Amino acid sequence: MTIKERFLSAINREKKITSGNIPKNVFALAMPLMIGAVLQTSQSLIDLFWVGKLGTEAISAVAMSGTIIMFVFTISLGLSIGTLSLVARDIGAGRKDEANVTASHSVIVGLALGVAAALTGLLFSDIFLRLLGADTDVIAAGNHYLRIMLMGSFTMIVLFTCNYVLQAAGDTFHPMLFLGLANIFNIVLDPIFIFGIGVPKMGTSGAALATVLGQAISMVLVLNLLLRKDALVKLTYRGFRFRPDILKDIVKIGVPASLQMFLRTTMYIVLVSLVAGFGMKAVAAYGIIMRLQVVMLMPSFALGGAAATFMGQNVGACKPGRARTSVWTATFFDSAIMLFLGVVFFIFPRAILSVFNQDVRLLDIGVEFLRISAFFYSFMGFGIVLNRGLRGAGDTFMPMLITAFTLWAYTVPLAFYLSQNTVLGLKGIWWAMATSHLVQAILTIIWFESGMWKRSMLRVCHEGAPHF
Repeated sequence: MTIKERFLSAINREKKITSGNIPKNVFALAMPLMIGAVLQTSQSLIDLFWVGKLGTEAISAVAMSGTIIMFVFTISLGLSIGTLSLVARDIGAGRKDEANVTASHSVIVGLALGVAAALTGLLFSDIFLRLLGADTDVIAAGNHYLRIMLMGSFTMIVLFTCNYVLQAAGDTFHPMLFLGLANIFNIVLDPIFIFGIGVPKMGTSGAALATVLGQAISMVLVLNLLLRKDALVKLTYRGFRFRPDILKDIVKIGVPASLQMFLRTTMYIVLVSLVAGFGMKAVAAYGIIMRLQVVMLMPSFALGGAAATFMGQNVGACKPGRARTSVWTATFFDSAIMLFLGVVFFIFPRAILSVFNQDVRLLDIGVEFLRISAFFYSFMGFGIVLNRGLRGAGDTFMPMLITAFTLWAYTVPLAFYLSQNTVLGLKGIWWAMATSHLVQAILTIIWFESGMWKRSMLRVCHEGAPHF
């Protein structure tokens, strides 16, 4: 048995999700997810590293473009979460054929969303940047970058959806592998396209093209895997029949999840506009740190992904106690990791930020942001992992409401007040963002412990319905 076969044997068997040692198997499932998530998110940091060589305007352009791209990611996330919840529960309940049909519907919907995003990027990319308050130089640097990213976004959507299908089945090795390959291509192609090594110099556009091509290669590989006869979950396009009930269930779970991400994305847009009032160097610092924090949150995303899979399959298998214990185990793992990372970011903020830019004013702003945020990193684990555990059970509406309250009734008003009406100025925005993690953690813990997520499990177990 090869190393790969042993690895897959250790994590892909259903009994490892619905029975066995919980801490050991949560960790085994989360590790490939963590590596894969780091690889996926580091693509943006790779772009940022090379684009940073082009100047502050280029960094600001990529940062603002990233805010728009998050809208596409938001819709894709809702589709993927709905898919994961339904596929995981079908597998936990032994309904593999139903899982295959759900996965097929999701990929078709993902392709349609990608076409819509491409048309939007072709027509409106420069308008989006102008609405964010970008100046002429930033629009010039970011217009083609954003257009290429949006026109190629179908690669991200389909890759993301397929990886969630595999994750729902307990296969976290292949998503890690495919994302790693996408990253390798991005690393190789970025300097070639950006600086014109053997090809015309493309600047920021080259970074976008490198990212899209890397994702396209991985998309083809994951589709090929899911079309194989021995796939854990198989795409079934031959004799495909549209099932409105499946689409309805994906929408029922996915729309609140998308709205939750939409609320977060629009909040960041508002905050970008607010930060822009303090200058483009503040925007550049904000963009760098947001990307750094996404990388730092990879353990949270990975353990949250493991929590969602454990929750979904154990709900399908009608084991609420094991579902709850699995999610809390992942949460405590993550809180410890985030506490450690917070200490690192607090002690070495300037050294970390100087990797991306050497501008003194930008570094001063970034250091303030990192040191304020570091105190609250450990609370992120509770908000993120418990939230994703709830998603695995199909409970996405109340987490969406919690996010809406935290961001729009707390963070945005507080950021406006502190930055505009107190001596804190820009620091007021950082304090509002940091303390919001504590608020969200408290509210999510209260809802998770209420046990209301068990209602979906009771319907599935008592009625025996493929979906609810």
